Amino acid sequence: MSENKKYTIIVKRQRVEVSEAVYRAYHKEREAERYQNKLIRQNELSLERFHEDGVNIDYLIVRVQPDIVDKLIHQEQLESLWAALDILPEDERSLIDEIFFNERSESQVAKSIGINQSTVNRRLSKVLSKLKNLMEI
Repeated sequence: MSENKKYTIIVKRQRVEVSEAVYRAYHKEREAERYQNKLIRQNELSLERFHEDGVNIDYLIVRVQPDIVDKLIHQEQLESLWAALDILPEDERSLIDEIFFNERSESQVAKSIGINQSTVNRRLSKVLSKLKNLMEI
């Protein structure tokens, strides 16, 4: 049935007959371009677009700026975390380092120290709970 079907595309306002492969490639590229344009439009930040959409730019600027209070809270939490990490015994600190700073999985850590993964998971849960308590002091 597809042998009898004629495929055409429009070139310079003229309909031109093409092969099925050319037709599909052309439309695939067209759809990709439409999708890219849609993404650009969604992520576009311009005064004209804000005006068209009825967005108050002053409100948007205030909303996007990070709040100084949030920054201070975040900084305080980081300092509390570092202080709590310093209090941990070497083996617990090493576990945190391996999993969170060296980005190793529980299975990898378990294999390297010769225990099973569930033991690492339990130890990690205990250490995280301990860290949480230390940070609250």
